[in-house]
Amino acid sequence: MRKRMAAFAGMALASALALTGCSGSASGTAEGSEDTFKVAAFTAGYGTPGGKSTLDDFVEKGEALGWDVTLYTSEFDYDKINTDVTSAITQGVDAILAGFPDPRQVSPLVNAAKNANIPIFSIDGGVEPNDDFVVDVTFRQQQLAELTVGALEEAMGGLSGKDVMVIGHDPHIGIMTRSNIAQELLKAGGANIAGGEMKQVLNPGTSQEEALKFVTDYLQANPEGLDGVWVGWDHAALGATQAINEAGRDDIFVTGVDALGIAVNEIKKDGPFYGSVFQDWTSVVDQVVGDMDAYQKSGTLPSENFVEVEGTLIDRSNVDGFTPAL
Repeated sequence: MRKRMAAFAGMALASALALTGCSGSASGTAEGSEDTFKVAAFTAGYGTPGGKSTLDDFVEKGEALGWDVTLYTSEFDYDKINTDVTSAITQGVDAILAGFPDPRQVSPLVNAAKNANIPIFSIDGGVEPNDDFVVDVTFRQQQLAELTVGALEEAMGGLSGKDVMVIGHDPHIGIMTRSNIAQELLKAGGANIAGGEMKQVLNPGTSQEEALKFVTDYLQANPEGLDGVWVGWDHAALGATQAINEAGRDDIFVTGVDALGIAVNEIKKDGPFYGSVFQDWTSVVDQVVGDMDAYQKSGTLPSENFVEVEGTLIDRSNVDGFTPAL
C-alpha cells in the first residue's frame, strides 16, 4: 500500500461560475485526444455544508479547465449513487471523482470503473490506503482527535475524573475513526465516558436535534454529572452547545470538527463551545484537481494513493483572526 502525509497550501486555480456539467454520449481520452475530458463526480453527502461546497468547488475548477463534469448526488443513498455512476461509466467517462465516499458502500461502481479501466480520484475516502482509488486525499483522524481532546482537556482543567459525553456517527468512516480514537484518549487520560458508551447520531441531517436531546436528557437525569462533550463534527456540537446553554450551565465545554461559520461564532462567545478543527477542503480540491489534470494531459497517475493532511485547531486563542470557509 502506498501512503504519504502532507500539509499544503491551496494552489491558485481559475474558477468558473458553472455548477454542474451535462453528460455526453461520447468519451474523451486521457492522453492527447481532442475530445472533451469527461468526469463523473459524486457524493452522497451533498446535503451537508462541507459536502456541497467541496463538490461545487471541484466542479467549478474542473469546468474552468475545460472538463465536462457531471455531478451525481444523494442524501446518503448509495444505491442511487452506485446506479447513477455505473450508468455514467457505461455511457463513457474518462475519470471519476469520489467526494467523501464510504468505501464499504461503493463496490458496484468501483467494480464497473475497474472493468472499464477508469481511475477514481477520491476526497476523504477512508482512513487507510485503498487501491480502489488512484489517490485519496484526506485529513489525519489521529490528529483531529488529539487536537480536540487536547482542547477539551484545557477547557476542563484536565481529564482525570471528568465526565465526558462522546457523540459519533459510525456510518461515516472518518467520524467513526476519530470518535473511537478520541474515546480511547479520554479514557487513557482518566475521564469517564458519560452514560458508559458513545452516543450515536442516526441521521446527519438531524444531528443537531439528536445531540440536543442526548445532552438535555443526560443533564436532566444527571444534573452534576457532565463536564464536557466531545463531538465528531460541528452540527452535532452545536446541538450539544444549545442544550448546555438552555440548562443555564457555564461549566460544561464542547469541541467539534469542521470550524463552520456558525460554530466559530459560538467559540467567539466564550461559552460552552470551546474549539473546533478547520479542515481546508479548498486545498484538498486543488490537490486532487492537479492530480486529475496531470492524468488528463499525460495519463500520469499520482505516485502515492493515500495522502493525509493536517487540520488546524480553532479555539479562543486564535478565533478572532480566523475566517471560516463554510
